[in-house]
Amino acid sequence: MKRISEKFAALKTQKKSAFIAYICAGHPDYKTSLATLKSMPAAGCDIIELGAPFLDPAGDGPTIQKAARAAIEGGMTLKKTLEMVAEFRQDDSKTPLILMSYYNPILKFGIDKIFTEAAKSGVDGFLIVDLPPEEEQEILAEISRNNLDLIRLIAPTTSQERAKKITKNASGFLYLISMLGITGTALAKAEDNIKNLANLREVSNLPIAIGFGIQNPQQAQEFSKLGVDAVVIGSALVKEMAEKKSSDEIILSVTKKLSEFSEALKS
Repeated sequence: MKRISEKFAALKTQKKSAFIAYICAGHPDYKTSLATLKSMPAAGCDIIELGAPFLDPAGDGPTIQKAARAAIEGGMTLKKTLEMVAEFRQDDSKTPLILMSYYNPILKFGIDKIFTEAAKSGVDGFLIVDLPPEEEQEILAEISRNNLDLIRLIAPTTSQERAKKITKNASGFLYLISMLGITGTALAKAEDNIKNLANLREVSNLPIAIGFGIQNPQQAQEFSKLGVDAVVIGSALVKEMAEKKSSDEIILSVTKKLSEFSEALKS
C-alpha cells in the first residue's frame, strides 16, 4: 500500500481526520526550511504538502507568494526541493509527502525526468495546481510508472460532470477548495461546504481533504466535524514562519502551531 493510502486507512479506523500541513520549500532559507520539514511529523502533521516555489501562482495568496519569492531569491529551485525531500527521507520513511507545484517548473525540469527523480527522492504524489484534465495525458504514464499519486483540486464551483472528468485519473486523495478566491485572504466557513462535500462523495471514493481559508484550530475542528478525511493548513503556518527572525524561533513557533492544529483535529 502507498504511504498516502496507508495513512488514510489508519486514521479511518481511528475515526480521525488527517492533518495536512503546507510549507514552501526554501523559505526563509534552505537550512531552516529543512529543519522545519523534519520537525513536522513529531508535532502532529500526518501528511506534508511541500510547495515548490513559483513566482506566477494561480491559487496562492500574498503570504505564500512572498515566501516563494524569498525562497527563489535565496536560490531555491525544483531540483533543490527534491534534494530537500531526499534529506528528509534519511530520517523519516513513513510520513507521506506530496509536492505542490505549477506546471511550468515541471515542464522545464523535463517530464521524462521529474517524476522519476521525485520518486527516488521520496515524494509520494504531485498536486499540480494549473494542470487541467484535458492536458494531463502526457504525464499519466510517468506518474503510474513511478508509483506516484496524482492529487486533484476541486473548486467549489465545479459541476458534477466536470468533477467526474477531473477525478478520473486521480489517486491518493482529492483536495476540495473550501471557498472562492486565493489562499490566506479570508476565513472559510464549514457550513458552506456541506453540499460540495456531499456532491464530491457521489463522484469519487477517494479520501477528501479540504483547504483554503482555514486559519485557526477552531476552524479546523469545525471542518473536521463535516466528516472530511483531512484538513489542509498552509498560509497560517507560512505566516508564522515569516514573522519570526531566527531559525530556532521559526521552528519553535511552527511546531507549537502544528501541535495546536493537530490537537484540535484529533480531539
